Amino acid sequence: MIRVATLFAMGICFLYVSEAAAQDFRVQIAAYAEAMPDTFFHEKGVRNFITSHDQMGLYRYFAGSYATRDEADKVQKEMVEKGFPYALVIDLEEQRVLCGANCPYFRNGVIFVQDPKQEMTVRNIYFDFGRYSLSAESKEVLNAVSQQLKDNPALKLKLLGHTDAVGSPQANIQLATSRARSARNYLINKGIRADRMFIKVFGEAAPVAENKTDDGEDLPENRKWNRRVVLALIDDQGEVKTDDAVSGK
Repeated sequence: MIRVATLFAMGICFLYVSEAAAQDFRVQIAAYAEAMPDTFFHEKGVRNFITSHDQMGLYRYFAGSYATRDEADKVQKEMVEKGFPYALVIDLEEQRVLCGANCPYFRNGVIFVQDPKQEMTVRNIYFDFGRYSLSAESKEVLNAVSQQLKDNPALKLKLLGHTDAVGSPQANIQLATSRARSARNYLINKGIRADRMFIKVFGEAAPVAENKTDDGEDLPENRKWNRRVVLALIDDQGEVKTDDAVSGK
């Protein structure tokens, strides 16, 4: 059985698969900010697919694994014809080369590889411990998102709020909510309508990195990546757009 999942860290999306997998291409049908019912795909003529709920809170759907690029390209075109315009082929071998032999994402027999198509349509902003105020770096990211929303008036934005695991779960839900609201309010002040933005809060429930070791030792360098808000550009159906789709390429 082929394992497919995703990990997001430091603003980059990573797809990972078992090293033992012999087939080097995946076809991602679509990525959504909310889970889609099986009937949604069945009605479009797609019966067999793999579902992955990644660490950013996005739901990704894959059509399968293929030995050659030609096979994957054929399936990708079929998915587009069935009504999934952002279906894409992920070349795992190419991503292994880009990642390099010393890639820090090799661990436990699993390879982490970059998903090159959604680097600019799914972004992270980060926060200081216990804070929800926006840093200068976060404002730069939000400025870019604001411009994308202005350039693409049909798009909407999903804001996913996260924290590290310090404090009570209830307090972390409140903090994650405040972080997501800070980002949303900043964008409202930039002229983006509130009805184009939707908040979903995870608190400490979906860390991108381990907050502690198995022995209970604190990992502050890891925890800082969990104090984040994910910003995902979506269409009316909640599907996350690719870079090419947003830029008009």
